[in-house]
Amino acid sequence: MSVATDSERERYMTKGHPVKAASILRGSIVAAAAAGVLVVSGCATADTAAVVNGHRITEQEVQEATSQITKAYPDSSLNSANALSSLVMAGFINEVADESGKGLSDSAAKAAITEIEDPSAATLELVKSSLASQQLTTEEQGKVVGLARQAKVTMNPRYGTFDAKNVRFDASKPNWIADEPAVPATQAPTTPAG
Repeated sequence: MSVATDSERERYMTKGHPVKAASILRGSIVAAAAAGVLVVSGCATADTAAVVNGHRITEQEVQEATSQITKAYPDSSLNSANALSSLVMAGFINEVADESGKGLSDSAAKAAITEIEDPSAATLELVKSSLASQQLTTEEQGKVVGLARQAKVTMNPRYGTFDAKNVRFDASKPNWIADEPAVPATQAPTTPAG
């Protein structure tokens, strides 16, 4: 933003242009306010998939984990939306597992997924949480749910929403996608008489 000199301001005012000077200033204020809203919302950059208690999960991390796991395990039903929800929960699972002495190291996670040559940090987090969750007691699983309920989770709407009360992730359904009408299965094709 350029700052007008006194002589430029005077020229605008004397030539009957006070509205232009005010609109320039107003435009700057609006731009600053818009930037502030993005920062406050928690998803200030285009690459943010979610923010969990101030920790940012990037779209790149989600995509890398999804790609690596589906390449190594083609039968997995992992997509980017459920990879993100798993990454959000992985933080809570791994925290409880570490506290109870059941957490895994990166090397242990790598040993469990030898099909993935150079796993990303996000992939390792998913693997550690998946293996650790199988070892958690009912009480420890309750701690995971408690951490998730208390967490401040902001999700990029493209991936859905997080319901903290029920600790549930709901898939995104953009308003521009409409359900297709159902076609009755018993309807026989018609042919023209002829």
